[in-house]
Amino acid sequence: MYNRRYNNRILAGTALALILAVPLAVMAKNGNAPAAVPVAATGAEQTATQAAPAAVATEANEPSAISTGAFPAPAVAAEQTNTEQTATGQTAASEQVTAPDPLAALDPADRAIAEKLRDLLAAQSDKFFAGKNERAAVEAFYQARNLAPLWLERGIENARAQSAIARLKNADADGLEPSDYKTPSFAGLDPEALAAAELKLTRAVLTYARHMQAGRFAYTRVSRNIELPQAAPEPADVLRGVADAVDVSKALELFSPQNEPYRKLKAALAELRAKPGAAKNEAKQIETIVANMERWRWYPRDLGDAHVLVNQPDFTLKVMHNGNQAWTTRIVIGKPSMATPLLSETMKTITVNPTWTVPQSIVRNEYLPALAQDPTVLSRMGLHVSYNSGGGVTITQPPGAGNALGRVRFNFRNRFSVYQHDTPDKYYFAHEVRAYSHGCMRVQDPAKYAEVLLNIARPQEHWTAARVQGMYGRGEQDLQLQPTPIWVHLTYQTAFVDNTGKLQLRRDIYNLDSRTVAAIKSERGNLEPASERKREEIAGSSPRKPAMPARTGALPQPIYR
Repeated sequence: MYNRRYNNRILAGTALALILAVPLAVMAKNGNAPAAVPVAATGAEQTATQAAPAAVATEANEPSAISTGAFPAPAVAAEQTNTEQTATGQTAASEQVTAPDPLAALDPADRAIAEKLRDLLAAQSDKFFAGKNERAAVEAFYQARNLAPLWLERGIENARAQSAIARLKNADADGLEPSDYKTPSFAGLDPEALAAAELKLTRAVLTYARHMQAGRFAYTRVSRNIELPQAAPEPADVLRGVADAVDVSKALELFSPQNEPYRKLKAALAELRAKPGAAKNEAKQIETIVANMERWRWYPRDLGDAHVLVNQPDFTLKVMHNGNQAWTTRIVIGKPSMATPLLSETMKTITVNPTWTVPQSIVRNEYLPALAQDPTVLSRMGLHVSYNSGGGVTITQPPGAGNALGRVRFNFRNRFSVYQHDTPDKYYFAHEVRAYSHGCMRVQDPAKYAEVLLNIARPQEHWTAARVQGMYGRGEQDLQLQPTPIWVHLTYQTAFVDNTGKLQLRRDIYNLDSRTVAAIKSERGNLEPASERKREEIAGSSPRKPAMPARTGALPQPIYR
């Protein structure tokens, strides 16, 4: 009986719906707008009506453009009218579709923070981040996460945040200053304050990664006699790295220099700081180590499987191959008034029996004044003088035993026009301090050096120093370091750890330590773009000014870089 009464009610309801639908259809056919008719929907009809919008695909799922600062708004109902023209020009009725809520999947506590993040990023992100590139990367990062916090879960500081904060508070382990990385507290804050704290920690992590990889200031603050990559990491790479990492501290460690000299200095720094009650001398050593660690950040991340490492204050050159020292020798570097630059370049050729073309700065400042005093002085030195139609002067010295470059030159192109070469003045290598040249590096045993490099680049040919010496003569010959050009890194290491594990300190002959320390204390900030640094260096560069030769009757010595 109960089922029969229930079924009768269903049938009655259906009949009523049909009766009401007929006049509505007729009115629509006649072009009349139907009046609102209240109809009691069944539970099944309500369920179908609620589920219908979810089955409609819209473009609201697509992220908005970050360049406008626009972010998705929560649960906005959009009226969408699809109009279809019929043959008689009549239109169909409009229907409402609700856009999906991009924050719907978030925990309620995180959703409240996400809404505040949206507002902060849209209106105030300039105060949080260092430049447009960093801001754009952060906005894109959070947009891709539907504004989900990185450092919070359910409104509480997560393990990722704890690991990052611990790393930043220990920044002095890498010679950095922890106070440069302001880490927020997340305890007891409302959603708006938590959103601000979220962005502050993001900014601190980005700053730390930049300082770890590229240093705290542009190297032009120390010297214009430098040409190094000093490449800061992309903010998007930093954010992706910490978001995907199981251990955030280890992910941030990867932004530091990975070469062995840096790692050894870091260990030496920890050892010195661990000594109880460091005295004044040890404090000075710590300062020197920190300055050297800072300079290492300007160099390429990868020094190369095969590379030449020049340490100017130590007056040495090392050839490194697959992590091992293959060979080392003494060198002579530029005198303080003509310092050898810091740079990284690839050596592609070795020239046997080189012709020396005198640099124009030396021609102008030294040889032309000497020629004005004595028109025969250069010819007696074995130098050839030629004049071009524009009045320019070129001075060269042909190959031979007395050539200023000796018998071998090692070539790596750079804007300073410096290279490594042999020398006829072998006695300089017996000196403890060997800073005498115009900027180039003189090598004590060039034939052996050539042997080592050629056997790395061309191992099937079995080169020897004797074979190189057998090529000495009058004709210039180029030997290609192919297919493996070898990186040359000219460094300034006043502090380094030797092969026995002992910390070594050297004299600051070019005063780069003092200038690096001063910049660390006063110039910490953003790095200028590489293009801006280049223009600044060119604008501020000036020719080297060697000393004028003595006004005596004696022949001037051959002058070379």
